[in-house]
Amino acid sequence: MRALAETPQLLLHHAEIPYSYLMSWEFYKKPWGEVKSSVPFHQLPILVVDNKTHIAQSGSIVRYIARIANLVPKDCELAAKVDAVFETTQEMFSPLNPTVNFSIGADFQQKRTTILKSLPARLLTFERVLNNSPEGKFFFGNKPFYCDFAVYHHISLALFLDENLLKNYPKISEMMRAVESLPGTIKYFKTRPKLIGVGTCPQLVINGTAVSTGVSEV
Repeated sequence: MRALAETPQLLLHHAEIPYSYLMSWEFYKKPWGEVKSSVPFHQLPILVVDNKTHIAQSGSIVRYIARIANLVPKDCELAAKVDAVFETTQEMFSPLNPTVNFSIGADFQQKRTTILKSLPARLLTFERVLNNSPEGKFFFGNKPFYCDFAVYHHISLALFLDENLLKNYPKISEMMRAVESLPGTIKYFKTRPKLIGVGTCPQLVINGTAVSTGVSEV
């Protein structure tokens, strides 16, 4: 599925940090249900560093990568502002991941309607921050920080619900294009599995084959 591991992967590609992406059953050699209770906080994703250190929780993973990738401002006050934008994505868009990746039929339509009603006010917040930020296409100038990649990911999910979502938000649209134009993002998107069938039969196209966005049973 295209969910909480997406922002970390965008950061890794932007910083040209090599990594391997494994599904839980590939790494643990067991179905997820058999290992879930032994995993820190019983959740995915998990970042494994040098085959020894396991970093759990998506926010912690993003901040860890951001530090080693020089995507955190050195100025403490600016760093706090960047983190506030990142935290806003965590709070505002939590319903998006399960809705886009798993919901179908009437359940999807109901959740879609609820989410779309809440998004204009939330998008206006980002539009306002971008308008008040220094000159540049990103949230805080010409250099992207980790918050830009997080906002990009969540809004790209929201666009599956309404492709015209950003027609009244020119600054957000500009920021989205700026992230898509980064060399690391371009390289990542060439190999990233395509998400199809949102709302009906969500699947990822991997190596030309459509597979379920759910958890493997074997």
